[in-house]
Amino acid sequence: MFIKGQPDSLKMKEIILQNNRSHAVDKAELNELIIKAREVYLNNFDNKTWFERSVFINWTCAIADCKYCFLSTKPKYNSLKGTTAIRSVESILAEILISTALGWKIGYITGGLRVESADYLIELLDKISLIAGEKVMMNFGPYSRQLVEKFSPHVSGMGSAVESFDENLHNFICPSKPLKSLLDFLSYLQEFNKNKLITIILGMGEKIKDVDLVIENIRKFEIEKIQLCFLKPQKNTIFSEVPSPDPNYMAYWISRIRIACPAVVIKVALVRSRINDVSLYLQAGANCFSRFMVFSDFGTSYAEQLEEGCRKASRKLVGEFYKLPDIDVGGLVDKLPFNDELKKKILPKAKQYYNKLKK
Repeated sequence: MFIKGQPDSLKMKEIILQNNRSHAVDKAELNELIIKAREVYLNNFDNKTWFERSVFINWTCAIADCKYCFLSTKPKYNSLKGTTAIRSVESILAEILISTALGWKIGYITGGLRVESADYLIELLDKISLIAGEKVMMNFGPYSRQLVEKFSPHVSGMGSAVESFDENLHNFICPSKPLKSLLDFLSYLQEFNKNKLITIILGMGEKIKDVDLVIENIRKFEIEKIQLCFLKPQKNTIFSEVPSPDPNYMAYWISRIRIACPAVVIKVALVRSRINDVSLYLQAGANCFSRFMVFSDFGTSYAEQLEEGCRKASRKLVGEFYKLPDIDVGGLVDKLPFNDELKKKILPKAKQYYNKLKK
């Protein structure tokens, strides 16, 4: 039982560990859930799966106090000080260009909070839309109603890492991003009829029964997409020695959510250490995946394992991950609807991304 307020970190860490020890999943129960979840999936989706690139536009944060996050171990962003942690526009656009050319979807743009101005983000989003051929999502929340209204014409939807719907746990983990502000944000998105994305991170002290709370909120806010992630322990945080949960625990959450929310798109974060579990997650009802280190792992054994896992789950994998097509990068850049000065900046960056795939 979490206590209102801000209990000390040692006490909370023990509660988190205690709750995490309750994550064991009965294998027979899981197998039954997966069978049902697969049936629900097939009644609502085709057999395709895809990779969504999470495009980070910075590596800094003006909040920097979420206790699980790598950025919490770094100095807060200060607009009065110079920083190299904000990516150039040409680098971002080059990444979008090569990603779309390889058939990868742009999941969203993201990064640390309260770094770039709204006007800068809108201009960037409009440029990205011209390359991707459609509006994309942004995943920075929470935002005020005024900012949701301002961003609304320029995005397909918006999202935020909710971390947990357990208010006391959430507010301890993310003191500058209280749960109430996130719930208000989801309400504003409903008001403006924008697609809604939430990210839930498993292994940060939630109880296994908290999946019911997530399902309740998916229904309440009519959330179209949920991203499920494992805790990735970061040095110099209270979670540095907290182990990530078992893959069956992730499969349990996926299957429960799929059965209860047939139309929601479920995305899983797929890191190297979990690559062999992709077939399990797809069979449990996941639609797609993120976090695959595609510019490092393209054409490697990790890509082979990814493709094999999709085949094992009887899914057709959209996009290229192993065989690199011959792409005229200069021709792609030349066709962009930008001025010559910007295209000149994008070209070397795009070639750099394409050459990384070659290697």
